[in-house]
Amino acid sequence: MPETSLRNKALDFLGRREHSVKELRNKISKYSDNSEEVEEVISELIKNNLLSDERYAQALIQQKYQSGYGPNHIEMYLREKGIEHELFNLHSDEFDWVESCKDLAKKKLRSKLLEGKEKEKILRFLSYRGFNYEIIKSALNDLD
Repeated sequence: MPETSLRNKALDFLGRREHSVKELRNKISKYSDNSEEVEEVISELIKNNLLSDERYAQALIQQKYQSGYGPNHIEMYLREKGIEHELFNLHSDEFDWVESCKDLAKKKLRSKLLEGKEKEKILRFLSYRGFNYEIIKSALNDLD
């Protein structure tokens, strides 16, 4: 595939949503056997600020936070997408994880009392969603 077509394919992907550098490299590599060509397109997109891991990380953290996921889940997801740990730390401080955990617990509880097996069930659910024990404990103490 000619470099201009490869660039257009990359722009088409970026037009739909933000991508990480690793993710876009993998996608456009399917359309070209020439890895140098792929790297040239990636470098050009980064240079022109059309492709940014930082912008991708910020958008993804925001989206996952609003969907009720905790910091552990989001950090793991970003790692799978090739995003550095530092970018997560840079943007994760903007969010109130305890409040998010508390809202999710309230939604799951509805109006049940927080005792015994029900409390264990909520704790497992919140842990599964990526909240660490300290955040869960703080949120559940606020609900009591």
